[in-house]
Amino acid sequence: MNKVTKAVIGTAVAAGAVSFGAGYIIFNEVMNRDSLLYPKIADAAYKKMDHVDVSQEDERITWYNTVEKQYFEMINERNFRLKAKFIPADKPSKKFVFCSHGYRSTGNGEYKLMAKFYHDMGMNLFIVDHQAAGESDGKYIGFGYHESKDSLKWLYWMLEKFGSDIEIILQGVSMGCATVLMMSGDASLPENVKFTVADCGYTSAYDQFEHILNNSMHLPNFPILYTSNIFNKALNGWDFRDADPINKVQVAKVPILFIHGDKDDFVPTYMVHQLYAACSSEYKDLLVIPGAGHAESYPTDSAAYEAKVREFADKFLSK
Repeated sequence: MNKVTKAVIGTAVAAGAVSFGAGYIIFNEVMNRDSLLYPKIADAAYKKMDHVDVSQEDERITWYNTVEKQYFEMINERNFRLKAKFIPADKPSKKFVFCSHGYRSTGNGEYKLMAKFYHDMGMNLFIVDHQAAGESDGKYIGFGYHESKDSLKWLYWMLEKFGSDIEIILQGVSMGCATVLMMSGDASLPENVKFTVADCGYTSAYDQFEHILNNSMHLPNFPILYTSNIFNKALNGWDFRDADPINKVQVAKVPILFIHGDKDDFVPTYMVHQLYAACSSEYKDLLVIPGAGHAESYPTDSAAYEAKVREFADKFLSK
């Protein structure tokens, strides 16, 4: 073996090692709930964006923080203990809202502002902390893959706990939206689910990672996305293409209300149009909120958001 060949091989080996090292770092930062760099990077990026200023003294948040809650738990298929909060309706009701939160958020995150709206409609709220979030166990985030499976198990738990005749709305924001969209196209979805509110979800985890790499980090897919996926499959148990809301909505039967902000640069607005076009549900609708960034459709225009949800509730829930 001559010196040139050895140099080429050495360079290839070094490049491969660097690629796999970078892939692991990206995987760990994105998926590990205890990542070191991500919170700092996300906080810096968040501060650069325009946001709706919602006062912590908003009566809706005050209500959420003070309302009496019940607490439940369940063990998922990976033997993690998952936690959920339950806010019962003021009067006995068979109507439930299943609330699915976003990436690196918790049940308290998106729903501390929105919960009062559903409660005022006379509904019970069931607010989960997904795996590796809030008070639930787990190390790695599933981007809807693990969360959708766990949430389907929660739904059947709810049927046993609250009765087989309950009516359920699926409500999800961001990763939580991807979760409920995947549930909506799952063959095991119980008929108790009457419609889905899908707020700012991505078409697939792969598409989302590709968007962030190309547009925010200005990096190519190869080799980082590929090596990160190797670690994800080995340590987290799923392929980036397995979290695939756009494929699930193609076989969905439940009515779906798609909502997105037209200023969303994190999960780009074009994704909701792709999801809506792919959706096979007999009844579907699309609400794009002008001026709303990522996960900010509700605080940006609560009235428009609530009006569309009420329209679906009037149409698909029992009187």
